[in-house]
Amino acid sequence: MVESDEIPESVVTLAKQKRLELLEQLAEVDDEIGEMLIMDEEPSVVQVAEAIRRATVGLRFTPVFLGSAIKNTGVQPLLDGVCNYLPTPSESEVTAHDTSLPVSAPQVPLTPAAAAPLVALAFKLEEGRFGQLTYMRVYQGSMRKGQLIFHARTGKKVKIPRLVRMHSNEMEEIDEIGSGEICAIFGVDCASGDTFTDGTTSYSMVRILWPNVGLMA
Repeated sequence: MVESDEIPESVVTLAKQKRLELLEQLAEVDDEIGEMLIMDEEPSVVQVAEAIRRATVGLRFTPVFLGSAIKNTGVQPLLDGVCNYLPTPSESEVTAHDTSLPVSAPQVPLTPAAAAPLVALAFKLEEGRFGQLTYMRVYQGSMRKGQLIFHARTGKKVKIPRLVRMHSNEMEEIDEIGSGEICAIFGVDCASGDTFTDGTTSYSMVRILWPNVGLMA
């Protein structure tokens, strides 16, 4: 549970100093905050949050959260930050390469719509207490239990025997998953970064590139 209280008197000066540093950093990447500082106006909490989101979506700013998995310290603010600052699927430009075309051909934009042809990326393989799981992110279309999907790299057909959604160490059986969602599948022979389609396209995505960010506990 998250608790809010007044800042202790002993660190009020430090908190004000750090807030000013945040505003100065934001002013360099967000025109609205920059103009407000020039006019000696004090941005509200809502205006600061909106500026952080605009700059984050525009890849000009990276929010950093400190916390620890021990006793879930700082986990809730991190989850709130994901919801408040990161782009929705419709706000992110995602593309794939059509392997039926030359390598020099332009990338094909993907649409996060259920009616579009399926394009999903396997981004994590896990061997745990539930067995071998392949985690997938659906970028376009949808996936259903029992559906045949196609491995873009090998061309092999794969039938989805079980479709699950993971909640920490808990597993939830589901029948279908849509664009922008993450699921896990049993019994899929693939590598991290492989693309799966419904066979109606020749699309292939590039593997996810994770930023090199240091973590502090």
